[in-house]
Amino acid sequence: MSAPCPALGFVVDLEPVAGLSAERLATFRAEWADFLDGRGLRGREQRGGTRTRFEVESEASQATQADRAAAEEWLSTRGELSSYGVGDIHDLRPDP
Repeated sequence: MSAPCPALGFVVDLEPVAGLSAERLATFRAEWADFLDGRGLRGREQRGGTRTRFEVESEASQATQADRAAAEEWLSTRGELSSYGVGDIHDLRPDP
């Protein structure tokens, strides 16, 4: 029996600027979703306080280094964020 293929993806941590309006945050989140969708990616969201974490993976296969770099570049242009982090590509499946 062979092991399942890895689910390669990356983790993105987002921290909005203090005082960002709910409307502007909703717009940012919709634009983030559009960015992911445009690359054939999806993000599983986890919230913790003001910080939001997404596990980003590909809908069709495995997320690539190019996907990771594109996400980092897109986030670097966003004024709605006080900080962000884009992790390395790794297997997102939990260990058995």
